Amino acid sequence: MIKLRQRFSRHLDLQAKIVLVLLAIIVPTFLIVTLAQNQLTKPILEDEIRQIGENSGKRLAAEIVSDRLLQLPKPTAAIEKRVQEVLDSQPNIVRIDVIAKDLTTGIGKLVASNIEEDPEDPEVPPAHFEVVEQVVSDYKIDDAGAGFWEINVPIDQKSRDPKATRRVLGSVHVVISAKIVSRIAQTVWKMTAAAAGFSMIALLVGLGYFLRKTIQNDRRLREAESQNLQLTEQLHEAERQLMNTEKLAVMGQLTASFAHEIGTPLTAIGGHLQLLKDDLPQNASALSSADERVDIINGQLLKIEGIVKSFLQSTAKPTSQTQLVDLNQLSDKTIRIVKPRMDALGVDVRRNFDRTMGPVRVVPLDLEQILLNLLNNSLDSMNSKKERGKPVLEVGTETSTEGGQTWAELSVYDTGEGIKKLDLKNVLKPFFTTKPPGEGTGLGLAICQQLAHKYGGHLEIDSREGAWTRVTLKIPYQVGA
Repeated sequence: MIKLRQRFSRHLDLQAKIVLVLLAIIVPTFLIVTLAQNQLTKPILEDEIRQIGENSGKRLAAEIVSDRLLQLPKPTAAIEKRVQEVLDSQPNIVRIDVIAKDLTTGIGKLVASNIEEDPEDPEVPPAHFEVVEQVVSDYKIDDAGAGFWEINVPIDQKSRDPKATRRVLGSVHVVISAKIVSRIAQTVWKMTAAAAGFSMIALLVGLGYFLRKTIQNDRRLREAESQNLQLTEQLHEAERQLMNTEKLAVMGQLTASFAHEIGTPLTAIGGHLQLLKDDLPQNASALSSADERVDIINGQLLKIEGIVKSFLQSTAKPTSQTQLVDLNQLSDKTIRIVKPRMDALGVDVRRNFDRTMGPVRVVPLDLEQILLNLLNNSLDSMNSKKERGKPVLEVGTETSTEGGQTWAELSVYDTGEGIKKLDLKNVLKPFFTTKPPGEGTGLGLAICQQLAHKYGGHLEIDSREGAWTRVTLKIPYQVGA
């Protein structure tokens, strides 16, 4: 659950980082583009407004000249009618004044206007009644901060004679508002902001979708890689098992040949050992220990012969050979076998037996082989330990219940050099050994595990490097068997 939360948090952090990066790029870009657009668009729009004002003034001036409106006795009404037509066609024009030039004094005189002059009206700029010789345009700002163009267009009468001078009859004064430019800029700003917002949302949604897809694909890829690694490990394990099987097959052939070769001398040794035992005085109490040792040697010799026969037969012992075995007595007997080596190492042997437990049904030779292997491993470990002290070896028996199954346990504990933590998972594999080259084959514990599996049991190993090791044999136990 914690790993899922960490992975989800990592994905959210990645998505949040991407969103922040996009915002850091898009928002400044949007502001820069919008400001640049306004700065480029505003002068163009303002110039378009000026062109409208100039063209309207020129058209009105041309109509006044062509229709000779200034020569009428009362030109005001006719001119104001034309002024109103211009205003109707161009709503941005707020004022039009027509000035006629006095031919005698040359002073301009207001002839017609669309509004009456009111100096107190801030919306209406004051008029400048002057006669101009050419078109004059001037951009101004009123008190409210709004821009407008003030344009003066001459009313000139051109003669057909190219050499004749141009005759100026007056001028048309046009005031056209530029407020529409601000409204257009605001509209463009809103449209750009809306488009940018929509684009950003669409981009984030699309990016989120593809990001989720990418994360899912990445997760699937990692799972596929993990499965591939597991399959690779299984393949390597199968290859190792195959190699071990081949090694075991070769060793089986060699062992069969070896067993066949040593069978004859073992028979001779057994015969001479029996003759030696017959020669010993039966009533001599002083030779009782020698007689006991001859029995031990004879028992081990019989064991070797049984092993050789099993190799030659290449079959497991039949179930008819199983019998009820007292683990405590078998442990005592096996300890006596290795007692000379224990005495040489000065080992403190401790027996922790459950004297109340009943026998187990097994092949005695199998359990003796397991225990003898475990005892020899413990003695090797204590012998190779660098820190010398009083070594302790404890053999214990007890019963336990786990998962509804009752187990008979036979454990061997020693204060030897222990097993490295990384080696604990490998010590039961064939050909794996922690002993120096030439001192171990790596088959002892593997054979013990196979013998334990024969009875539905197993070995459990616990150890602390440099301190101790405990190996426990657990086989199914039936009360009253």
